Amino acid sequence: MEKVKLGRTGFEITRLGFGTLPMGKNQANLSIEDGAKVIKYAINKGINFIDTAASYGTYEHIREGLKGCEQQVIVASKTQAKSYEEAEKDMQNALKALDRDSLDIFLMHAARSSDPFHERAACLRCLIDSKRKCLVKAIGISTHVVDVVREAVEVSEIDVVHPLINKAGLGIIGGSPKDMLDAAEEVHRAGKGIYVMKVYAGGLLTDDPVGAFTYLLEKPYLDAFVVGMIRPEEVEINLSIIEGRSPDSELMRTIGRTTKRLVVLSNLCQGCGNCVKNCPNGALSLVNGKSTVDNSICILCGYCVPICPQFCLRLV
Repeated sequence: MEKVKLGRTGFEITRLGFGTLPMGKNQANLSIEDGAKVIKYAINKGINFIDTAASYGTYEHIREGLKGCEQQVIVASKTQAKSYEEAEKDMQNALKALDRDSLDIFLMHAARSSDPFHERAACLRCLIDSKRKCLVKAIGISTHVVDVVREAVEVSEIDVVHPLINKAGLGIIGGSPKDMLDAAEEVHRAGKGIYVMKVYAGGLLTDDPVGAFTYLLEKPYLDAFVVGMIRPEEVEINLSIIEGRSPDSELMRTIGRTTKRLVVLSNLCQGCGNCVKNCPNGALSLVNGKSTVDNSICILCGYCVPICPQFCLRLV
């Protein structure tokens, strides 16, 4: 599979990256063994880039999936920490859980924040110090916000940007798909690496996977694309698209459009509004004192699930 240079990080990664969010505790909740099998399958097919985060609960899946692997696999993780101490703890936990001496890429997990470089300056300082100590090789930020992508261009310490971009513009905050693409192009011109999340908008664009991917593949300033996968069939379909081959029609029928959706257990919901505040796409609202989801715009990011104090949100 084609590999590209990820900005000036020194890493050469496959254009298709393996996203582990869907196999984690907030979505499919695969066993370590089952998750590792899919990761190992993807690696054997040539994929050498894996994306995870402290909040996904997939470090053990990755560690098991990489056992016996002979090729270099680049792993990117993220922290939602605000303080220096919390960020350092997340980094050390990742090192231990992944059984590594250093992290390849460590990002500020700042999907919804409009001013993360100010609000979480202590977290950024920890990432910078960790890179200086050679505990992290490259640092960066993940975000859904157009202005944050633009601001990352001006933050010299940022090596990698991980923005949300998809054909429909679902999940993008503070601008249109074109606005986000323009900001991404600025990142590329600045020599920083850029890899995209939510190609299929949480499954809402899987009716036309070729169209969803082609929209992004036509932009030469986008280095790579991370797609969440929990089955070998999904690996095969995404590989065929990114390599310019027609996906196998039988596999496409087997996978079909995602049936996963966010549901609210209204009998448990107390209407605190935490999920509404944390939804990056405005898919949640309070109606008659209960949380309500608009599944036509929900991108299945799962950010709302762990912050519900009553555990009444489910991705099923």
